[in-house]
Amino acid sequence: MSKTFFIRTMGCQMNVADSDLVAQQLIERGFLLTENVNEADIIIVNTCTVRQHAEARALSYIGDLKKLILSATSATETLADRESSADPHKPKSRKIIVMGCVASRLKDELKKKFPFIDDVIPANEIEKVSEVLEKHYDCLTSNLSNKTFSEFVTITRGCSNFCSYCIVPYVRGPEESRPVIKILLDIEKLTNSGKHEITLLGQNVNSYNSNGTDFADLILKINDISEINKLGFMTSHPKDMSDKIIDAIASCEKIPHQIHLPLQSGSDKILKLMNRHYTKEKYLTIIGKLKKKIPDVKFTTDIIVGFPDETEKDFNDTLEIVKEVNFASAFTFKYSPRENTKAFFMKDDVPMSIKKERLARLNALLKIESKKDVR
Repeated sequence: MSKTFFIRTMGCQMNVADSDLVAQQLIERGFLLTENVNEADIIIVNTCTVRQHAEARALSYIGDLKKLILSATSATETLADRESSADPHKPKSRKIIVMGCVASRLKDELKKKFPFIDDVIPANEIEKVSEVLEKHYDCLTSNLSNKTFSEFVTITRGCSNFCSYCIVPYVRGPEESRPVIKILLDIEKLTNSGKHEITLLGQNVNSYNSNGTDFADLILKINDISEINKLGFMTSHPKDMSDKIIDAIASCEKIPHQIHLPLQSGSDKILKLMNRHYTKEKYLTIIGKLKKKIPDVKFTTDIIVGFPDETEKDFNDTLEIVKEVNFASAFTFKYSPRENTKAFFMKDDVPMSIKKERLARLNALLKIESKKDVR
């Protein structure tokens, strides 16, 4: 009888793509996907730790899995009895695997805190999930499937930017560009399954480079695939948005005229503290070049308020860029320190009340500006 698996995915599109990869691996080995955690023989939790509340949510969910195990325990059976039972039909025959960024950051601490976890797989080792399961199940039936789950195709893994507030490089490892042939094979598999809208993923897609093929070359190559109707990508980094990439984006008719370009702050002082490697002038220059090449282009962005040493003037610099660019939408956040990042060792000197007030002002302005017709 085939074993079933359930995946709970938290966080960004990169995590969604990682979960899809794991699901594909398991289906190809004869496992069955279920959307009901209570029916699963294998429970996989793909976690996010980019912000503290995301990590807390992941830990809370993992903790709740113990309740799931205990809820099926008979009145005379202890959890220890269950764990030592050889009966494969008892609920503890379930295997619980935690993967992703929390797994990378906390590692062995997770098993100490939650001893019922069977395996912890870091974000940069997710392709090993099937190997891990082979330890638990002697026979994995080969049942190759063309089933696909999303239109996401990962082109880079990891990150080498080390923005001072960001934990991603520490939990996902250094940036690595996937070979072009593997990317094209992933796309072929998607198009063969009926998907014709593809989104390329990476922490910084603009820095992609594999054996001399850079991001501009890659999107031009993919744009020529006749089976693809729409080609998107995320996330871009302003420091690597070259003229060559801008020209390539403009010439690819399958790329929608909406680009996500994280700003984070409009203050040069704060951008330097964030280790972003660009100025507000460079950011606006990129915006101007894209608007010149693609007159109807729209922009979305990410902005952090309340970063250490952010003054009212620094915040107003951010508001000025919001007015100038007219972002279609934005992901906005109050700064919160992440352990072991460079910013963690800076004084978190902006009071929470001011962070909340600035976030409210920013969101109010974004709402107004997004409604303006700037064409």
